[in-house]
Amino acid sequence: MASDDRRKPTARKATKRPAQGSPTRPSRPASTPRTRMPQPSQQPSARRAKRAPKPKPAAVKPTPASRIPQIKPPAPRSQRSPRPQSGKEARAARARQVRTADAMGIALRVAVVAAIVAAVFGVVLFVLSNSSAFEIASIDAVASDHVSADDVQKLADIEEGTTLLNVDTNAITQNLMKNPWVESVSVEREFPDRLKISVTERAVEAVVVMSSRSVAWYLGEGEVWLEPVNLDVSEGQSADDVALEKATSVGAILITDVPATVNPVAGSSATDDVIVAVRSYLDGFSSDFASQIVSFTAPSVASISCTLASGVEVSLGSPSSISSKEEVIKSLLSEYPNELTYINVRVLSSPSYRKIDSTNATAGTGATGAVPSTDSTSSSDTTSMTGTADSTASTVTNSDASTTTTADAN
Repeated sequence: MASDDRRKPTARKATKRPAQGSPTRPSRPASTPRTRMPQPSQQPSARRAKRAPKPKPAAVKPTPASRIPQIKPPAPRSQRSPRPQSGKEARAARARQVRTADAMGIALRVAVVAAIVAAVFGVVLFVLSNSSAFEIASIDAVASDHVSADDVQKLADIEEGTTLLNVDTNAITQNLMKNPWVESVSVEREFPDRLKISVTERAVEAVVVMSSRSVAWYLGEGEVWLEPVNLDVSEGQSADDVALEKATSVGAILITDVPATVNPVAGSSATDDVIVAVRSYLDGFSSDFASQIVSFTAPSVASISCTLASGVEVSLGSPSSISSKEEVIKSLLSEYPNELTYINVRVLSSPSYRKIDSTNATAGTGATGAVPSTDSTSSSDTTSMTGTADSTASTVTNSDASTTTTADAN
């Protein structure tokens, strides 16, 4: 048996023998590694120009948008499959669907029936409104103090052939409101063929006498000029006396001496400064004190005065601090009952007054600022709460003598 220690023969590379006549290379041992001889560095030709270095590309800065982190949308939630209904739940759902369908059907039927009824009613109303059975045969016009029944019928202007069902009540109201005395209109249908029309008049607030004393006007609620007033002045009377009687008869106040710039027109609003100032006083005074005022004198806004039912004349001036002026007037009247003839509160900080000293004084009429009359022992006294008095003069008369006291102007 051959020994394993014997070496196997190594394979040798076959070497190519050089051909005859060619130089032979010296052989080198097989164990010597082959080394490559260094090649001499090739120098560039002097004729070739040196290449310029290539420019480096500029660094590209990231845009702001590239810096924003991209937010990924949330993944859609997986829908859960409906839980299978039990038999009881399924029956309840079917019952609800049936009830909903029934309700919708009922609502639809009701809507259809209502539409049919409305259409039928409209047709019937149209036929009846033009039927001669309801044609207006008579108009019951209710007259008032200043609007006659004939005026009501003429202003209503109802065309022939109009029925109670197609009569235009709004048009009737608008036509009647053209009369400045008319404040409101009532129209009533009395079937089958009668129409009743009644009006409510404006209340008269004041009788306004112009400065010329030749004409006066009724001033109604809402500061509306109503109509001129005929002043039949007899011998021994003044226009103011007659106007006061007119105002008293209708429960109104008297306003005199208004300037000629006031030009009333029936149905128009009274926007003149003096009228507005008087209204401011009436609205600013308490109802108790305002009821004591008989008349106003209003030649200008700064010269307004009033006369009380007791005959005391009060100089008010411009409509400012109205409630404070009232308190001063009440205080003086309470302090000197039946003794005062004149009070001046134009300047609230320095009011003044005039009084009489008598044991037998009677109240005046208040018509034109008349003062109380006294016996033969009476005397007059002018007193200013601040040492000043008004420019208006007052006269105290009796059977024996006449005493006139005039105060200096402020």
